[in-house]
Amino acid sequence: MTPHRTLPADDPFASLFNRTFEGNYSPDIFQNKTHLDRLRPASSPISFYDRHVASHLTLKQIVYQPSLVSSISTACNRAIDKFLNDGHKFHNTPYPFFLAPQRELFRDAHTAVVLYRHFAAYVCSAYAYKLAIHPERETWESPLNFEEDLSGSGHRFTTEAWLEVTTDLKDRPELMDGLDETSEKKIQDLLRKYPRLATWHMFAMTDTAIWMFQTLTKNAPFNWEACRTLGYKTIPLPIYPPDARKGVVLGRAPKRSKARVGTSATVKASKAVTVPRLPLESKQYRPEFRHYIQHAWATAATNDSTFMIFQCGLYERIGFRHRASQTLYLSGLIDPINMKDPSYRKLHVGLHTAVVQDALDRLYLSNSEPKTTRKRSVDQVDEVEVSDSERPKDIPVDEVDNSEVYDEIARRDLMLVTLDYGAFCSPSPSSFLRIGPSCVPGHAVPKRYPKQTRFNVHEYVSLVLKEPLGEGAVGIVHPAAVTLTLKSGQVVKRDMVIKFAFSKEQEKKMFHEFRIYGDLSFKKGLEGIVTVHGVFRDPESGSVGMLMNEGGQSLRQREIERGGDGRQVTGSPEEREAFRRILKGLHEAGIRHHDIRSDNLLINSRNQVYIIDFDCADYEVNSENTEREMECLDDLLEGQYEHGSYYSY
Repeated sequence: MTPHRTLPADDPFASLFNRTFEGNYSPDIFQNKTHLDRLRPASSPISFYDRHVASHLTLKQIVYQPSLVSSISTACNRAIDKFLNDGHKFHNTPYPFFLAPQRELFRDAHTAVVLYRHFAAYVCSAYAYKLAIHPERETWESPLNFEEDLSGSGHRFTTEAWLEVTTDLKDRPELMDGLDETSEKKIQDLLRKYPRLATWHMFAMTDTAIWMFQTLTKNAPFNWEACRTLGYKTIPLPIYPPDARKGVVLGRAPKRSKARVGTSATVKASKAVTVPRLPLESKQYRPEFRHYIQHAWATAATNDSTFMIFQCGLYERIGFRHRASQTLYLSGLIDPINMKDPSYRKLHVGLHTAVVQDALDRLYLSNSEPKTTRKRSVDQVDEVEVSDSERPKDIPVDEVDNSEVYDEIARRDLMLVTLDYGAFCSPSPSSFLRIGPSCVPGHAVPKRYPKQTRFNVHEYVSLVLKEPLGEGAVGIVHPAAVTLTLKSGQVVKRDMVIKFAFSKEQEKKMFHEFRIYGDLSFKKGLEGIVTVHGVFRDPESGSVGMLMNEGGQSLRQREIERGGDGRQVTGSPEEREAFRRILKGLHEAGIRHHDIRSDNLLINSRNQVYIIDFDCADYEVNSENTEREMECLDDLLEGQYEHGSYYSY
């Protein structure tokens, strides 16, 4: 039990303070039973990216710690005591928070976010800002924002929300009024370094979620689910982000995981790799809490955050990520309706404050640490399991004809995909099996694909991906360093890009776009269309990837690099004429692009231009709509359209 901190009875804020810190959810919250069949999780929450977290950043063990709630409540008391002992006061005008518990009929996970936001998130983030950063502030406005992932359709079993520093600080300078220069820099650094301060994994209030929350009541090792490609393994140089030294008191932390001594990543590759089979049929997913825990931990590792919260309205668990020992401290079952000492809202004032204080402490530690000069890139290889006589020799780019490279890629039915940026350094690669042919002329015809699971080094394409270039309706695009080992043992390298589709909707759009590229590959003399090398599927995550040539940077990105905001772009007369020729060629080929935007107009270092992204394209070409599309291209290149304002009809 943690005693409730109170204010003196004559303090004008005492009544509001007590109502805030004694708040629990209403007992009148119910799950709508009408659409329960739509709330069954259809697939595992473990994403393609979750399998590629660096091995020294994955979760190894769970420590069940019921005392975590009491520790957070105690930390809340300490923060309030310091605030008052330093002579600061809470002010009640205006106090824009709705404190009364309210009845709620849950529809899905989104409803859990809505209830939490209004009951706890708004008020708790305001207290966290005041207690941890800006105690002198009299108003309750805060740059801390509680945001939800609104992608996907309704009737969701689970969704994510997170605490962040709002991204529109430049447009709302009043949020930091009165801050000293040091504190203002802290806010800016938090925004830059920690895109999510903590993530809430919210669930529909169904029997499935309730059952998951009631499991896990003892310490247990954790079996991390990684890619199952055999014969190719990456061991990164372990560089651990720091754990905060102050804040929530934990039990005795396990020892730091053993770190390998080295100066770069080690890649161990056999002469052949074995890959998972494409599933013959989809099986009904059986939800397991450990799957959601892995996704939550991977999300925390990606954003370098410490706290993860699981909540379904009726129950909650709070997780604390200890980086050095790769341990998740998981609280006991929290009851938002009936808990006392602390109340639910007091617990979350303490939680939000602890989240901010933890981030500030780690920010200080990361800024004070000496910068390492050691590389962990998988491009820097210490050892490979081949002899010196068999070690492949790189071929300079200009000594290999592109047509030969394209022919080699077209014949290969496996892509090994490795991630190498941020928290990602794939312990083993994802195996993408070809499901669509190359669109290179002469190869753009269907063929029978082997069902083999074992591939020699000259039978697959190897990709190393860096940070995404962008994200759109079809999916996410990454730059890809492509490596081909020829039968002679020589190695050829090219820079390309790969576009991933992760949902059924994105996959449908990608297949449509691939069909357009395939049709265009039969048109002679067509310029400004990037070469597509096929479509591949990962049998483990179900993700689909389309490999294509790099077209350069978008006009919007070029405008930003020139110092503009990217909302409007311009092109030289020569560039405008080049883009017009491409668009005219598309129209003559029977294709209307339908999505002329500055993000879809590319130019490379050789001043070659391309039009990309054909997921919205169609075959409805007539003189009226092609003339209109050409006019829109002209207007865009003359700076008459703002970014995102145009969608061709």
